[in-house]
Amino acid sequence: METIAARALAARKYAGMTQKQAEAASGVKQSNISKIERGDTGRSMALLALARAYRVDPNWLDTGDGPAPWDPPQPGTARDNASEPPGAYRVTRTPPSGPSFNPGTPGTVPLIAWTQVASWKGAAQGTIQAERWLPCVAHHSPGNTYALRVRGDSMTAPSGHLKSYPAESIIFVDTQRTTPEDGERIIARLDASNEVTFKVFKQEDGRRWLLPLNPKHEPIRSAFTVLGTVVGKWEDED
Repeated sequence: METIAARALAARKYAGMTQKQAEAASGVKQSNISKIERGDTGRSMALLALARAYRVDPNWLDTGDGPAPWDPPQPGTARDNASEPPGAYRVTRTPPSGPSFNPGTPGTVPLIAWTQVASWKGAAQGTIQAERWLPCVAHHSPGNTYALRVRGDSMTAPSGHLKSYPAESIIFVDTQRTTPEDGERIIARLDASNEVTFKVFKQEDGRRWLLPLNPKHEPIRSAFTVLGTVVGKWEDED
């Protein structure tokens, strides 16, 4: 399919949704969905929200590259492979250079410190101390999502086939999503030490563990609690 319009229409039909149902699932107005399917509008953040609602690869919906929703699944990979499952994560941008948004601006989330993560109660709970407020790159739970600067190199991938999260890059964490799929990136609290960490969530045969992208770091196989799932990140456009 050569156009966004054709892919958007096909994805909605494959998902078994009417435009009104797609509006309810994605938050994108029905009039905008209609415009996209007619080809009256170009690329926009609405595509990411629709990809999440239709459960399709956002890169395929936007560009035509990647697996279509009706393509057969790929064979399973090794148990410590960090390849993430299909999802609505794949949009990244360069963040604004300064605090351009007032606290609580609709569509933005607070950039908080690691010391705040374990006790995070949501943006609706009192005053949020934030470095700044950023527009989130992905569909997220309002009031329950925050941004966080990555620390350390455990999530820096050794090669380009995986998303890499070098120190100081900014990730967006949806705290409503505490039942991640195998391969999703999460924020977790280690039960024994209460340490908060950013890792890949892995599960197999009832076992759960945390996997770093950097092979210099060891997997964590002790008990942990999922605090939220990473739904996107900012990265510089080189």
